[in-house]
Amino acid sequence: MSATSPAPQGGSAAEVLEAAIGRLLIAGTWLAMALVLVGVVLMFVTGVAPLAHGAIPPFDPAQIPAELLALQPVGFLWAGIVIIIALPIGRVVVAGLAFAAARDLRLALVSSLVLLVVLVSIGAAIGLEA
Repeated sequence: MSATSPAPQGGSAAEVLEAAIGRLLIAGTWLAMALVLVGVVLMFVTGVAPLAHGAIPPFDPAQIPAELLALQPVGFLWAGIVIIIALPIGRVVVAGLAFAAARDLRLALVSSLVLLVVLVSIGAAIGLEA
């Protein structure tokens, strides 16, 4: 079964969950790409040169909502990037919870370890930025 096809009638809970997650990942990817596209268009409209300052704009998650409301290109770009990063992390979390609920402790542990590796990697990247 592909991620875009609906679960068959009477499908198992796992199939229904996989179909829902697939639809969410697809919708999230489209949303993220739309945000990045809006950010790029706003850069051209406002005359912002991507490499004008020679550096990537600073990432401040707390500023993203204000930048979106102010229609600043950087807010749209960062929001799209955050969503792209969050989608697979969310998928691992949901899978881990589903495995735990199904009492498949081995796969729940694997999901937890994958999540731990991702979070440590993010923490290391943030630490290297500081």
